[in-house]
Amino acid sequence: MAAQAARRGPRPDGVDTKAQIVAAAGDVFVRDGYERGSMRAIAREAGVDPALVRHYFASKQELFFEALRPPIDLAAHVDALAAGDPAQVGERVMTFFAGVWSDPEQGPRVIALMRAALEHQEVAEFVRQVIIEGVIEKVARRVGAANPVEAAATAASQVFGLAMIRHVAALEPLASEPADSLVARFGPIVTRLLRGEAG
Repeated sequence: MAAQAARRGPRPDGVDTKAQIVAAAGDVFVRDGYERGSMRAIAREAGVDPALVRHYFASKQELFFEALRPPIDLAAHVDALAAGDPAQVGERVMTFFAGVWSDPEQGPRVIALMRAALEHQEVAEFVRQVIIEGVIEKVARRVGAANPVEAAATAASQVFGLAMIRHVAALEPLASEPADSLVARFGPIVTRLLRGEAG
């Protein structure tokens, strides 16, 4: 009891309590999902009082977005994905996303984000703003799509659909297909979609 009370008391000097809560929230949302993950469960995971979680985050939605927001420089990735031969842009996009999916820390968080987007409009809007509009649409614009908004939405449907089949439904043979094989097969398709090409 004394140890538990100590964990829930004031944080020791040098401890980033907010970061600790965000990390705990990521673990809870990956494990329990958006609907079942609660502020109280996150407080338990972080070893803090629930009031401290509410001190930093006004709502579960706000904390969910903070915990599952990609911890990468999206602008830098847009530059990297759009650079080079436009005819190979789909391969670069598929390589990027396949790498994220297979990352032991970021992969489960991305999948949790996409799961929640299927059931919660506010999460779907977050995904649209951060990933589709923030990355894929900008890449489509840079490689010459006549209608970047439409091209990005269509390409995203291919990429995200593949992620759901591979990592959520775990349907074979896609679930166990090597990443380089996925890139080779789906890269040209994503290229055509991103550039708004027919065929």
